[in-house]
Amino acid sequence: MCRGSVEFEAIGLEHGLAFTQTFAAELRALAPFEKDGLVEIGQDAIEVTARGWYFVRNIAMVFDRHFQADRTRSQFSRAI
Repeated sequence: MCRGSVEFEAIGLEHGLAFTQTFAAELRALAPFEKDGLVEIGQDAIEVTARGWYFVRNIAMVFDRHFQADRTRSQFSRAI
């Protein structure tokens, strides 16, 4: 969230995984954000756009396994 980007190769090397395969579902879940111009998904990275910074928390939630596992819990704050 702080950097506004995710570089696939860097994450893959650090954690010993193939980013696009491991996070295929999350990449698909980002499609609406990309359609709305909030992120740009390239061959090797995800970049939050200037407009997307207003929604960076929502974008990052796509990768939050705890949040995704139990979306009915009310302990998480809601976004407008």
